[in-house]
Amino acid sequence: MIDIPGYAIKREIGAGGMATVHLAVQTSLDREVALKVMSPALAADPTFSKRFLQEARMLASLAHPNIVAVYDVGVTQNQLHYFSMQYLPRGDFGSRVRHGIDERELTQTIAGVAKALGYAHQRGYVHRDVAPGNILYDANNNPVLTDFGIALAAASGTRITSTGFSVGTSHYMSPEQARGGDVDLRSDIYSLGVLCYFGLVGKPPYEGADGFAVAYAHVFEPIPRLPPERAHWQGLIDRALAKDPKDRFGDTDAFLEALAGVVPQYAAIFRDDSADAPLPPPPVAAPAPTVVSMPKPPLPPPPPDNGATRPMPLPRPAPETVITQRNQAIPAAVLEAGQPQRSVLRFWPVLIVLLGVGLIAFALLTRGGKRPIPSSQTATADVVAPPGEQSAPPPPPPPPAASNPAPSASPPVAETAPASGSETAPPPAAVNTATQTAMDAVDANEAQAADASLDPNNFPTVVDPVVEAVRLGRIDLAGQRLTTPPGSNALERFLVALKLDPKNKQAKQGIADVAKKYIELGDKNLAAGDAGQFGQFMERAADVAKNVPDNTDIAKEIAAHRAKAAEPLIAQGKNAAAAWDKAAAKAAYEKALQLDPNSQAAREGIKFAATIGEPGFAFRDKAGDAQGPEMVIVDAKLAMGRHVVTRAEFRRFWNAGGSGQFAGKEIACRDRESIFRSSKKRNWENPDIAQEDNHPVVCVNWAEAAAYAQWLSKQTGKRYRLPSPAEFDRVARKAPGGECKANLADASFKKQFDSRSGSDCDDGFAATSPVGKFEAVGGVYDIDGNVRQWVGACGGGAAAEPGSTCRDFMVKGRSWLSPAKEPATYSDTFANDVGLNNVGFRVVRDID
Repeated sequence: MIDIPGYAIKREIGAGGMATVHLAVQTSLDREVALKVMSPALAADPTFSKRFLQEARMLASLAHPNIVAVYDVGVTQNQLHYFSMQYLPRGDFGSRVRHGIDERELTQTIAGVAKALGYAHQRGYVHRDVAPGNILYDANNNPVLTDFGIALAAASGTRITSTGFSVGTSHYMSPEQARGGDVDLRSDIYSLGVLCYFGLVGKPPYEGADGFAVAYAHVFEPIPRLPPERAHWQGLIDRALAKDPKDRFGDTDAFLEALAGVVPQYAAIFRDDSADAPLPPPPVAAPAPTVVSMPKPPLPPPPPDNGATRPMPLPRPAPETVITQRNQAIPAAVLEAGQPQRSVLRFWPVLIVLLGVGLIAFALLTRGGKRPIPSSQTATADVVAPPGEQSAPPPPPPPPAASNPAPSASPPVAETAPASGSETAPPPAAVNTATQTAMDAVDANEAQAADASLDPNNFPTVVDPVVEAVRLGRIDLAGQRLTTPPGSNALERFLVALKLDPKNKQAKQGIADVAKKYIELGDKNLAAGDAGQFGQFMERAADVAKNVPDNTDIAKEIAAHRAKAAEPLIAQGKNAAAAWDKAAAKAAYEKALQLDPNSQAAREGIKFAATIGEPGFAFRDKAGDAQGPEMVIVDAKLAMGRHVVTRAEFRRFWNAGGSGQFAGKEIACRDRESIFRSSKKRNWENPDIAQEDNHPVVCVNWAEAAAYAQWLSKQTGKRYRLPSPAEFDRVARKAPGGECKANLADASFKKQFDSRSGSDCDDGFAATSPVGKFEAVGGVYDIDGNVRQWVGACGGGAAAEPGSTCRDFMVKGRSWLSPAKEPATYSDTFANDVGLNNVGFRVVRDID
């Protein structure tokens, strides 16, 4: 929540990298204003807060109808830095061009901007970002220049730089800006020419795939031609867009004069004196100055121009100036209006002496063709160039050399002393590598917000663009500007650094950190119940991680987070499948797959859910505190045990009460179906053949088998029983047949039991084999071979239930001692008081 005393905030109307802008009402005057509030996180940095307030005070000092007005500057008790300014509700120049603008309105806009720039230039400021988004319109439809956030204060060498690499908007910057060199007011005139071209044609003169391509075109490409119907503007465009600053208009007055010649019918629009308004007093109260009012003394003319690069022009003075204790040149009329008149005659002798010293120093420094280079720490008088020559102020002094200066992507242009008696212009600088990231400013239709950044006086003259890219990327990362807005986000910063230095570890780590941020955002959304947003953030993280393919840890981390997110849904799907809830299981598995597209468990779960209740569907019922035998659906109403009952499964029944139920009813267990080899010493635990717990249980009679099914029904709550002969045959008929397709009598059998009957093939088992060892039939194992099986029928074929007193009962199928010539549906009968070591059983379950 923003709370600024004296203002009622309505809504946010824009945001930049450093501040937000709100539409507010200044309650004391009941007027709408644009309230710019600095980010609290940046306000803690003295450098940022200093730059923010400096921009506000600079704007407050520029009182012109075509420059946005600042009303109030301050800092709240909560350390919120703010300033309020004129609210401009009528859109920007770019929007008007896109919707169509006639020549009269274009002229009015260009002239207004030119007068605003001329006023700023006279007061020592170069705007450096004259772009359509920074030209807004007030309620009376007058163009207003905004966004002085990256302006250059030429008189003091103070810069307020942007948070990007390039200073200015790439489509509208001058060639010297594109090179990263020094600029003066002629750079603004170049941008003014680009604005003219944009208004006439509907697009900038130079376009490209990125900021670097556009900057390159400004430096090297020829000036484009206007369409025939706009050809009368070509001369003005050619001069304003001249590559060399000395070939452009010398100031905005010259530009306006040429504009009047291009469109004489509209010259009355800008023939006024509004640009010559007096300079207002400083916005911050200063100690009462000692005032000397005097006409400005003439200076000797500079040496003849021999083609050397001219320095930046100093601001032109008002006709009469006042020198204050702070060495500020202020119009005398302004000060005299607010301070008592003082006598100045007593200071004439002192001034004459000082003037004489100055003239001597000037003559010495200019001897031999050299121009004077004044110190930036000394107040300088305005220098007026002879007619026709472009004057310029001295360049600011270089900052102290760093002990370990950062390498530059392109070599700096050194300012070297000229040879004796002559001046040598430095060679053209290469296009600054940093301009590759020049991005167009955010449309300031209502935002009126400008990014501000660090004072370059605190850095070396040349900043390593890789180091700067990583630094800015870290700032964007901390501000959650991960991949948006375009042109000012962490990923793009790190990618630029990586492009300039493909092995840069900090840039790679920065990209990895962007991906990790998306992972964190995904986890937070998942915790809040938004699975869809989780998936989108994970996809973004994966896309970001692709930019550093050698960092496989990020991909693993994404996979781990996806798998963890899918785990509860996979468990939910399993539970639904166990409950035979086909729709719920499918939905759970599909959601799991959305969270983790690589989840094999989710994919298999979806396939499994489609089989629920269908033939071939396998399941287990819960039996008490354990699981029942694995079952498989064979038709719409019947599920059959996937395996014959094993020794381990039967033991649960026996220990749970089966042994007591059949105590004293021990049966004789025949050996290989022979009535002469029956013995009560054999039982299901000791069948006289080699077995383990995963082998079929044998040496049980029909009553014990039926009792197991009855016990299982009580444990599960479902109806389990022995299969009918028909149910057995229905599945057994599908058995493949042939030797060694099932566990039948074979070579191993013949060898161990010294038998002549049996196949010559060898399945490796002389007697029983573990269940499920041979091929299944419709999902059912051992329907043929291994053991014969008790079925729910008496010897005559009548159905038998638990407790039946039939004389004998039926068995079906073939066993480990059966020859291959027997059919898979073979039937036999045995008395209820015997068991056999080649007869077991399986259960079936009726489906509700």
